[in-house]
Amino acid sequence: MEPEPSTTVKPSSGGARRWGFRLLMVVAVGLAMLAGWLSLGVLNPASAPTIDPTFVSLAGTLLMGPTSSAPPTETALPMIGPIRPAATHTTLAGTFVVSTRIDAHSHLWAFAPGEAQPIALTLGDFDDRDPAVSPDGSSVAFASNRRSGWDLYLLDLPTGAIKALTATQGYEAHPTWSPDGLWLAYEVYGGDDLDIWIMNVDGTEVYQLTNAPSLDAAPDWGPDGRRIAFVSDRTGLPDIFVADLDQPDENARFANLTDTPATAEADPAFSPDGSALSYSGRSNGVDLIYVVPLEGAGEGADSLGPGIRPAWDPNAGALAALLTGPFDPHLVVYPLEAGLLASLGVTPPGAVEGIDWIAQGLPEEAYQRGSTTEVPNPPAPAPGSTRLSLAPLVDILAPSPQLSEAVDDSFQALRHRAGLDVGWDVLGNLENAFVGLNDPLPPGFAYNDWLYTGRGFAVSQGSMQSGWLEVVREDYGVETYWRLFVRVSPQDGSRGEPLRVRPWDFSTRASGDPATYDRGGSLKTAIPTGYFVDLTRLAADYGFERVPAMPNWRTYYQAARFNEFAHTDGLTWLQAMLEIYPPEAIVTPTPFRTPTPTPTRTPRPTLTPWWWWWLLTQQAPTATPPAPTTTLTP
Repeated sequence: MEPEPSTTVKPSSGGARRWGFRLLMVVAVGLAMLAGWLSLGVLNPASAPTIDPTFVSLAGTLLMGPTSSAPPTETALPMIGPIRPAATHTTLAGTFVVSTRIDAHSHLWAFAPGEAQPIALTLGDFDDRDPAVSPDGSSVAFASNRRSGWDLYLLDLPTGAIKALTATQGYEAHPTWSPDGLWLAYEVYGGDDLDIWIMNVDGTEVYQLTNAPSLDAAPDWGPDGRRIAFVSDRTGLPDIFVADLDQPDENARFANLTDTPATAEADPAFSPDGSALSYSGRSNGVDLIYVVPLEGAGEGADSLGPGIRPAWDPNAGALAALLTGPFDPHLVVYPLEAGLLASLGVTPPGAVEGIDWIAQGLPEEAYQRGSTTEVPNPPAPAPGSTRLSLAPLVDILAPSPQLSEAVDDSFQALRHRAGLDVGWDVLGNLENAFVGLNDPLPPGFAYNDWLYTGRGFAVSQGSMQSGWLEVVREDYGVETYWRLFVRVSPQDGSRGEPLRVRPWDFSTRASGDPATYDRGGSLKTAIPTGYFVDLTRLAADYGFERVPAMPNWRTYYQAARFNEFAHTDGLTWLQAMLEIYPPEAIVTPTPFRTPTPTPTRTPRPTLTPWWWWWLLTQQAPTATPPAPTTTLTP
């Protein structure tokens, strides 16, 4: 066979090349638009993702048990297409609705990545937290103590109107929406333990989902409408459980998803498509964010990084979380897709407490109302270069009831606020306020303790021994911190909230168990009942931060310093000392002599004379010289 004749291609002119390139670009753009329409279901609506349009009501046998004869009813879910921002306000990656701590109160804010400033949704002399935006983006359910006790409220975003959903003497918080926007699941404390309840938004139907004698809290409703994830410690440490709402048998309704005896899980959150669940787990003093697939047996949880309270990107491309530390937490975003760079562009004011991440932009009316709110600026730290005096603390029982004039007003404001929130004067009796250099702390304390500066105080430990204080251990890296909770009075639900974690028990160090002694105590066997106020958070609102325990706290009780707070204003300990002392007074720490003499004589070491070693070498020149020894002469 003869080869085919070659074809000679003549070079075309420059104009022809340009027209060919333009034609090629037109064809490429057309194909890209066609592919996009197909993926969005515009040309083929049947291929667009939808949610099961049937939703079985929670009435009847579902929650009342198999003895009920009420037939289930069906409620149609709205047909939901691909997730895309609403046309009310432009967003780049959805909208964050968060609760933050500002001016000693919790408030709701909204902001979108790329926006110039966050938008205030609620402000006032009360606490609003646990935001949950409705599926249609028109309202926000949240918990608030604006009427003394904690109840659920509903904020209408277009109008700004707020209405109460519950009004009880108990505690209701942490709402989560059903996918159709008709129901809310939430946690309720009635005096013994937290349980999960469900009610419709109109408040006409209420059902109790859990009734175990344990902690059942932090619910999250799955996007299929048939599952609710929550935290429970019914098997020991808190685990993530999933309730199957289609299962009438109470014994088979709840499944333990994690079952990790060495890790305390919290904060479950379903992915937007329901195929995975994220949560936080605390082990060895570290909080980590996990993601576990719900479809596919045998697949374990993956760790993304440190944090608590995860919230999913509406497109499932990232996870937001709170990065915890000894002091204020920070909002972080973990990308789940390769090459995705997550950037918030702006962070909300204050310390973030709760997160909800939605695809929609908020109604334009909400932005117009919130745009006039000024974000508070934190006060500038004290310069630390001016000598200050000590101010007396009126009506305070303490060995030396005085503090630096730089912080005494803050302490009095904290004392007043704590008395209102707790119901009794928890700071009227102090173990220590200012400690002078001539009246040192007990042996074992660091010479640079903040009590010497006049900027710190220590709560009386007598309140803890009488059962009015509870201490929760929190480890961050190699340092141990403590969170102090105060029992309120009266215990009728009008003040405080229930505990969610087991406190630390120092008294078990003396139980005779060597392991417990080496650990410096142990967790209490159960969560104490009743209502409490987080005194550590309240003190931080007024500038008083907790101090870390000393390294020897496990064997030396006083070194735990669980009851000590300091108002540092960003100063170092030396700068704070120079505010009240001249430099020559603090060059070296004053030694602390033992108050009683040692009952026995202390042996003092004496070294062997050098000439004795020379004599031995002269008598035995060939022998191996012995190692020098140290003899003790009584």
